[in-house]
Amino acid sequence: MPSDRSQDPSSHAFPTKQLTILAICRFSEPIAFNSILAYTYVMVQDLNGGDDTDASFYAGLLVSAYAVAEALTAIGWGALSDRYGRKPVVLFGLGGVALSSLIFGLATEYWVALLARFIGGALNGNVAVMQTMVAEMVKNPEHEPKAYATQPFVWTLGGIIGSAMGGFLAQPARFYPSLFPADGLFGRYPYLLPNLVSVVVIVLAIVQGALFLEETKPQHGKAGPETVFEEEDETIDERTPLHRRKDRGSSVRSQSRATVDRPVFAEGSLPVPIEQNFDLRRSSFGTVRSIRVPPSVPESSENFKGRVFNFTIVMVTIALVLVSYHQMAFCTLLPTYLLDKPAAAPGQIDLIGGLGYTVHDVGVYLAINGILGLLIQAIVFPIFVDNIGVWKSFVLNIVLYPLAYVVMPFLSALPPALVSPGIYLSLILQSLFGIIVIPCALILIKDATPSPLVLGKVNGLAMSACCLARTLSPPLVGIIYSAGGSSAAWLSCAGVAVIGTVQLFWVPRKHVQSVVVANGMMVRKTVSNSRNEEAGRRPAVTE
Repeated sequence: MPSDRSQDPSSHAFPTKQLTILAICRFSEPIAFNSILAYTYVMVQDLNGGDDTDASFYAGLLVSAYAVAEALTAIGWGALSDRYGRKPVVLFGLGGVALSSLIFGLATEYWVALLARFIGGALNGNVAVMQTMVAEMVKNPEHEPKAYATQPFVWTLGGIIGSAMGGFLAQPARFYPSLFPADGLFGRYPYLLPNLVSVVVIVLAIVQGALFLEETKPQHGKAGPETVFEEEDETIDERTPLHRRKDRGSSVRSQSRATVDRPVFAEGSLPVPIEQNFDLRRSSFGTVRSIRVPPSVPESSENFKGRVFNFTIVMVTIALVLVSYHQMAFCTLLPTYLLDKPAAAPGQIDLIGGLGYTVHDVGVYLAINGILGLLIQAIVFPIFVDNIGVWKSFVLNIVLYPLAYVVMPFLSALPPALVSPGIYLSLILQSLFGIIVIPCALILIKDATPSPLVLGKVNGLAMSACCLARTLSPPLVGIIYSAGGSSAAWLSCAGVAVIGTVQLFWVPRKHVQSVVVANGMMVRKTVSNSRNEEAGRRPAVTE
């Protein structure tokens, strides 16, 4: 049924109930997405009869297939949500995730598993629709930081649970033979149990969504002043329909503008410890924090006629793409490296094989990686940026980023008691560098945007490029692992990170003043400035 708030524009209370219901729907997705990461590599081996030839590549392909299909169909699902409503599209998308998980768990051939992933991505258009629902639920701008922060938080929480679940529930007949006999259902289908639990969680989310989630799409002919799109209004934000219709009074030019402003390649299903999607028009930037950047130029109601993609935007976007690539490569490479059999004796440097861990071990490491990400977002990020400044935080972490990868090939040479601490060290470095770099890069991009009216275009470019890099990363690093061994794969990540360091020479130096980093969940604010910025010294910006 339509939301009461859409019928009563004067109601501006924080939509706690509806955001909670939507958060439960969102929470169920990363449980399914992240659970596969712990066992994909050994699942590919089992599907190929124990043959590990090119298993890392095929495992990476399974990870990316869902995202490719999702990106290809996201715009179509957005159009359907504008026509038939957000709620049915969200619930149908969750149904697609459940169907994909069930088929994936029952797969006995690789092509069936790959098809299941592709079907799930094609049926799930929630990457944009849920964000739109949040924007349409919130009527008071003061509530936006808290509302937007809920989505990254529940994603990270779901990812932590999903990672642990995948590791501890895969191959149950092997690890829990007293409960799951080898000739039973879960012995014949060793990867069904984690997917079955995912299906149950998603079905529960669908049921509660069907019963309690209210439709947020403005009803035709009943839209209030906040949802009416005037013909001369060219501002595109999250309240803009995902696909404008002529009967809404929008001009043809506005329709084409809305289409251009949205990312042409968007995915929200890759198994990452923290949510990677962002929107420069939002305050959260994909984190649990609210980050407010003062506009570099005064906002104008007139159309912007100048150059949108200036040199700073292009260079910082390239840096962001490079980080997105090797960060996603790390997420998919780590389980493969942990699960792969060693090719050298313990205590010797193994440049080819892995560490020979079990899926249980991988589940623990991935879950802890998610916890680290949540803690760094909530605690370390605001303190770090407050003391170092946005620009220095951006540069310093990109320069140090290769360290997260170069330590990995040498873990095999350590005494057994030091291998696990070495893994945790790499996880800490990876989480620290990535979680600080990406928001800082987005702050720099937003600050360099010549007008608030073109934030949609700039966001569309950055988001599409990062999604494409993350989607291509798993199979590419899998190819390198298959061809050259584990050390070649890790060094390829370090090489891309080094390219990012060299590329900094072409990034114009930017000092952003008066950045406000707030606790998005509690809406308590702290001003984040470097000491130079507090003193009011702002160097000239080279464009």
